[in-house]
Amino acid sequence: MEIRTVGIIGTGTMGLGIAQVCAQSGFNVIAVKATPGSWEKAKASLEGGLNKSVERGKMAAADRDALVGRITFTTDERAVADCDLIIESIIEDLQTKKDLFRRLEAICRPDTLLCTNTSTLSVTAMMAVCKHRSRVAGLHFFNPAPVMKLVEVIHAFETSEEVIETLDQFCKTISKGPVIVQDTTGFIVNRLLTPYMLNAIRMLERGTGTIESIDQAMKTGAAHPMGPFELADYIGLDVVEAMAHNIFEDVRHEHHAPPHTLTRLVQLGYLGRKTGKGFYDYAQKPPVQNPQLLRPVT
Repeated sequence: MEIRTVGIIGTGTMGLGIAQVCAQSGFNVIAVKATPGSWEKAKASLEGGLNKSVERGKMAAADRDALVGRITFTTDERAVADCDLIIESIIEDLQTKKDLFRRLEAICRPDTLLCTNTSTLSVTAMMAVCKHRSRVAGLHFFNPAPVMKLVEVIHAFETSEEVIETLDQFCKTISKGPVIVQDTTGFIVNRLLTPYMLNAIRMLERGTGTIESIDQAMKTGAAHPMGPFELADYIGLDVVEAMAHNIFEDVRHEHHAPPHTLTRLVQLGYLGRKTGKGFYDYAQKPPVQNPQLLRPVT
């Protein structure tokens, strides 16, 4: 299976990052904005990041221009009809993704590879709504996609070995390190990291340590680049809560359920770095522990 043109559905942070990675490796990319509104803002966001790379000397201006020239932005899903590979990176909601896969089957060739960038949802559940199931798989990139090397290649229940081999080689072509994973909720990384972050929150609730002391302990004692609270803020607390719910629904183990403090922070709109406050308050320089968490959140 030869891949020449890649379709990306969704132009949020992950979608744009995947589009950049593919275009940087020489693939033509069709980037489809999946939410209402114009695609110009998404293109401007991509160009803004690339311009910073040029200013810092990490990319030549000519390479930036060539990369942008290989990406076509649109709001029309039908534009991906002739793509060889389509990667969806839309909202992390199973029904919404199923509906998209149904539409893509009506648009695309029977041999087009259909992949999801889901972080925890069942790829097999998305595959179930398709007629040509053997070409459906998962390609789970990590944020930021242009930097992070890992891609989890998800082998769903009826994914063919040929498709997995093609995707494995595709990841290597775009300079990523693929790992083949069976379709288990959370796959490898998030299945391990989610309870790690949840248990850190429970330690905070029990008074075992503060946010800063727990983070510092894991950085200096386990050589982690970020502590569990820094990591949760970086990912987004709404995303962490959603991952916890998805895994809990699958395994029904209490330690996978979202802790009270996490739920309250999400309800308040404190989602981490992207909102300026989560476990840390990023309005302060350097960021300090969220003062509202100096006492229990009830």
